[in-house]
Amino acid sequence: MNLTDDELIQELSNRFARSRKTFSDLNVVNRKLVEMNRRLEQSEALKSNFLSNIRNEINNPLNAIVGLAGQIGALGPAGGEVAPLASMICSEATNLDFQLRNIFMAAELEAGEIDPHLSRVNVAAVARDAAESFRHHAARKSVAIELEPSPESDSLLFDTDAEKVQIILSNLVANAVEYSREGGRVQISLNLAPDGSLVVGVRDFGAGIAEEDQKRIFDRFTQLETGTTRSHLGQGLGLSIVKALADLLQGTIDLESTYGQGALFRLTLPPPAGDAPLTTFAEGGNLFLFDDISEK
Repeated sequence: MNLTDDELIQELSNRFARSRKTFSDLNVVNRKLVEMNRRLEQSEALKSNFLSNIRNEINNPLNAIVGLAGQIGALGPAGGEVAPLASMICSEATNLDFQLRNIFMAAELEAGEIDPHLSRVNVAAVARDAAESFRHHAARKSVAIELEPSPESDSLLFDTDAEKVQIILSNLVANAVEYSREGGRVQISLNLAPDGSLVVGVRDFGAGIAEEDQKRIFDRFTQLETGTTRSHLGQGLGLSIVKALADLLQGTIDLESTYGQGALFRLTLPPPAGDAPLTTFAEGGNLFLFDDISEK
């Protein structure tokens, strides 16, 4: 169809007007998206601040309870009723603090607000702290946590995130103690692989994990049954947090278990890229276990 000059000018004018309106509409949409993004960022910041404040508000009194209970137990008469009660208070308060920390950690991981902060870490000291946290709980089940702060193990230094590794080990130790039989034991092992990777193992000799359940053990809110009813504590977050933090540190978490014969969880962290070999406590990847620190 042939258009006259006037018709062509009119058509171009109409198209320009439509384009200008479309551009104006896009600007409006863009401004709305920017505002929505600002509100989302503000909401995330408020949520983060809220979680941080709540965590401090809860942790401070819990730490005070644990500290006071420890002092009361130490000051009480030997063989009396005070020490066992104080130990129970410590155990329950520590367990509550641990569960709350897991909830907050899960929320931070979900929001993508966690980054690794590497430093040179005494891994044996981190493992010792994780084991010590569950000393009272293990003692109530007569479970021995095997840990030995030997001169060799104390010299193991590794570049990693100490806080994240302690959270991983705390969850693995808690899981091992929880699923151990009365009078059982939990072994923590440290090993430096030939390629410089750090390998930390946590083994229990409890009920073990069936092969069909091992595929979902690291899913959130998963808690395996060992009988007709659920008899174990927690929200089923611990091992999912372990997996997420291992991934964050570019490591792996593996499971070896035969049903009825216990389980071994193995955390492997790669050596820092480009770094020279660090001071170690083992030559050729020798394995060290820790001595019993549980209460007798």
